[in-house]
Amino acid sequence: MNRQEILTVLIELHRISGFRVSLHGTDFAEIAAYPDSHGPFCRIVNRNPTEHRACLKCDEDACHRVLSTGKTYIYKCRFGLTEAVSPLYNFGSHTGFLMMGQIIADGDDMTVLKTATEILSSNKKVEEAIAAVPRVKADMIRSYVRIMTICAQYLTLTNAVISERRTLAEEAAEYIGNNLDKKLSISKICSLIGCSKSTLITSFKKRYGTTVNSFTADLRLKKAEGLLMEGKRSISEISATCGFSDQSYFSKVFSAKFGIPPTEYRAKRYS
Repeated sequence: MNRQEILTVLIELHRISGFRVSLHGTDFAEIAAYPDSHGPFCRIVNRNPTEHRACLKCDEDACHRVLSTGKTYIYKCRFGLTEAVSPLYNFGSHTGFLMMGQIIADGDDMTVLKTATEILSSNKKVEEAIAAVPRVKADMIRSYVRIMTICAQYLTLTNAVISERRTLAEEAAEYIGNNLDKKLSISKICSLIGCSKSTLITSFKKRYGTTVNSFTADLRLKKAEGLLMEGKRSISEISATCGFSDQSYFSKVFSAKFGIPPTEYRAKRYS
């Protein structure tokens, strides 16, 4: 992670908006934030284990929605504070979330106070903490969130947050290797691992130096070669196991790769 680059983005977003801005990993855990600590009201809420878990659940639900849509989402926490979250990516792989929150939209003051009174019970400290939460006009919230979305896109384009999981190409390669007997297509693979065709094609070429189709064909032929050398299965069985549409096509592709058809390759191996 380019921590300095990310911290600069968080600080600048906070300065112009008044929101607390934070970076979260794919497990929703907070990685970095500015300001470092939560505001007075959220600190009171977080001291209550039940309410702390409920707030985390609210944020996680928002993140799940963002993952399903790929778009920034503005929402209200259970107490009525306004929050927003954007997805982050690294070479097409989801790496985390950029979040802004802990402000009260103009007009929500009474809703926040009423909810806090019902859940936490009213006292001077709670009222003072709510009074300290920044107030932002609704039209300005939309503008700030648009800026946050642009910042999230910038962090994605600069690959500032490195993926902790395997690359898309590696995930695709593993799926291909485990499903050689099935009919495979780029569209199906993209659907299963969650990316666009162009992203997968670019990622695959960068990681393996070849196309998805060529990689798949090579794996199938390597598997077929191994099965022929074992000598335990018929040519038709090997053809089906390795995902070839029919035996004659398998023989044609195999001959192009090894210079002789499968039957001769096996006979030569055991001669």
